[in-house]
Amino acid sequence: MNGSQEHIWPDDYKFALGLSHDVDETKKTYQYLTHFLKTLRPYHILSFFSKKEPYWNFENIMDLEEKYKVRSTFFFLNEKKRLDLKRPSEIFSTIGRANFLEEKIIEVINLLHNNNWEIGLHGSYDSYKDKELMKKEKKLLEEIIGNPVIGVRQHYLNLKIPKTWMIQKELGFHYDASYGSNNDIGFPDNKYFPVRPFNDDFVVVPLTLMDYVLFSKIKTFDDQLNECRKLIECIREKGGVMVILWHLRVFNEDEFPKAMRVYEEIIKIALDQGGWVTSLDKIVEFYTMNSTI
Repeated sequence: MNGSQEHIWPDDYKFALGLSHDVDETKKTYQYLTHFLKTLRPYHILSFFSKKEPYWNFENIMDLEEKYKVRSTFFFLNEKKRLDLKRPSEIFSTIGRANFLEEKIIEVINLLHNNNWEIGLHGSYDSYKDKELMKKEKKLLEEIIGNPVIGVRQHYLNLKIPKTWMIQKELGFHYDASYGSNNDIGFPDNKYFPVRPFNDDFVVVPLTLMDYVLFSKIKTFDDQLNECRKLIECIREKGGVMVILWHLRVFNEDEFPKAMRVYEEIIKIALDQGGWVTSLDKIVEFYTMNSTI
């Protein structure tokens, strides 16, 4: 559906804003050096000696979202891809990646799950084309929380259409959240609502805005907020869904001083504009039950 449609959201909400986080790094590794060389900020070297892990920011997110009584989706990664020097473009997909079987991560997954945040799978780099690999990852994550995992976003937004969606559907996922861009801001292919690629209850929820893309394209805080307001105004007019992706690591204000502020302002603007700000599972569940499009 490309245009607007009749009101479908609960409680007279005008549109839906889906909050999501990709947990692909919980430990800062090569970034101590690369970020220092890029910015020349001594912080990056000094943070190496800190007892606080710069990328472990779950409490920051939970506290912020609890402040506004909203919830989000956390997509957890279990990356087992090995370093292949013959494929240099994929090196950074293997270094420092999260393993959701670590005891500390299992604990935080259960903490989030028990407090009504959604736990989704961040499918590993090659899983978009490997059914058995994705099946294994899904099963491992479900064993941790003791419930079905219904949502998935592929690492690096890797997709082979329609093969990836067919794999996801066959494995029992209700939705995919990988349909978007690593380079552009906005509604992919002018999709303002979830898409039903197989004309059934499996839906694709388009990704509208990613933190790094926003910050790379637009440099000042005020201009970033103006861009976010335009996106929210657009989706309010359409009455559809806007999904944002803020990575776990950017909630460290010492390293990413604007990222959490922008995220909070997006929530505030959406709430002020009559938006339903929630996790992706809630949006998908309501949409599939109340819309035939």
